[in-house]
Amino acid sequence: MQVLIFDLRGSVAHYRRPDTMGTQATYPFITRTALRGLIASMLGLDMLPEQARCGLRLLGPVRTVAQELSMHGKSWVSGGDEKSFRRPTAIELVVKPHYRVYYTGAFEEELKALLQDSRSHYHTYLGSAFCLTFPKWIKEVEDPHELEPDPQQEILCQTVVPAPAVHQLVPEVGRQYARVGGLLKDYLGDRRFRGTVAVIYEVDGAPLRFRPNPRGPASFWSFYCIPEEGVVCLW
Repeated sequence: MQVLIFDLRGSVAHYRRPDTMGTQATYPFITRTALRGLIASMLGLDMLPEQARCGLRLLGPVRTVAQELSMHGKSWVSGGDEKSFRRPTAIELVVKPHYRVYYTGAFEEELKALLQDSRSHYHTYLGSAFCLTFPKWIKEVEDPHELEPDPQQEILCQTVVPAPAVHQLVPEVGRQYARVGGLLKDYLGDRRFRGTVAVIYEVDGAPLRFRPNPRGPASFWSFYCIPEEGVVCLW
């Protein structure tokens, strides 16, 4: 098994919550489906194979700002005769997003070559086309040690974690814990999705200490200990 590690960062990002209309609110960090779409875009694929796994570490605090942008409107929206028009839009943006990504799965060698050469089949962005990002290669790790989840043993995890993986959070002084729900879980193609998932994270990007749930038939995540990185959750 091989784990590829690379960084993503940008000045702004926007991962739109589909249930918001008046003000286009954003998820606090790149979602599972958006991250897998970004990797597929680098590889020139429509989507990643289902067995591919990713982990996401927040390298900076989660900060957002709301403002009004002048977006490009389409004629079918206005109902008029004009081909296009300027459409003032209230939008929430993630400010200075910075992530570390862990990837294992199909096309590892192709993705590794692209990352090392700073190349991509299609352009890469953080949720919206105006939020460009350029992935930065970090390193690869061979055969990391997989941890067997034990509810009696605490884990100090560097990445965001699916809520079903956590049996009991162990709060630490000075930490700000948050949960975001309703993230789409699986992309099936043709704008079709299956399932949602909730995720737990620390607002300033600090690691999470918790007791994990034991592995079960519905477990879609795994924990690995990566040298010089710590424990990460791939899902």
